[in-house]
Amino acid sequence: MKNKQKGREILYVSGSEIDQQCFYSYGIEFFEFMSCVEPRPANLILLKHKFDDGKRNPNCGFDYITASEIDKLIEEDVYGYGDFCWVDVEKEEDLDRLTELQIAELLFFGHLAKPLNDIPKARFAYYAHDDGWFNKLYVTYLEDYERMLSAVLVFKLRKWTRRSIRAIPRDISGFLLGATQEGLFIDLSKIQKGKDEIRIPLTTVGHYRDMDSVYELKDEITDYPVWLVYSKKSWKLIRIGNDSNRRE
Repeated sequence: MKNKQKGREILYVSGSEIDQQCFYSYGIEFFEFMSCVEPRPANLILLKHKFDDGKRNPNCGFDYITASEIDKLIEEDVYGYGDFCWVDVEKEEDLDRLTELQIAELLFFGHLAKPLNDIPKARFAYYAHDDGWFNKLYVTYLEDYERMLSAVLVFKLRKWTRRSIRAIPRDISGFLLGATQEGLFIDLSKIQKGKDEIRIPLTTVGHYRDMDSVYELKDEITDYPVWLVYSKKSWKLIRIGNDSNRRE
């Protein structure tokens, strides 16, 4: 298992301009996603993976895991899988009810990371390459992504600062979700820590699909127009100026 002490220092999320329930991200690793999403998905159909302890469903021919195996999957070196793709289903028996058309949809998603028509999922259709480097996620409920994104940021901050930090309130998590529509970019290596305050720089950089380019932005961006501040167990946003970092 690879080192999971701090996770990746860049958090970038681009909401798709075509599908409002599709998000591209850099910096959210599988174990972080599963640690922060509530409630955790119960059953996963594994479309691309190298996990040895899954079960095979005879109706659809896919490997899958139930809640009892998810903790073991989280401990896997998912980065070593290369491509990692899954969708969740509410009940194990749902795999027995998949139609031929739905099986074809899942095969198409596992191959091209996009829907043919409609991906059969409960809440998430997840495609990643090099865990935390590139993720494409289709969600059923935007509220799920909003809560997960703010929870991942807090999860990372606790590891980077080794401090106790409260959850982000709904008004700020809504702001973060909205910022993904312009390419939300956060560099945790540039957080400012005082005795009683933590300041996190935010900006928007536009829409990228090449995450090599996203990683290079960390050395290019010097001005952050918004700072997320945690002080005295409460959160607030401070706006400094216009966002000049956004690319098209």
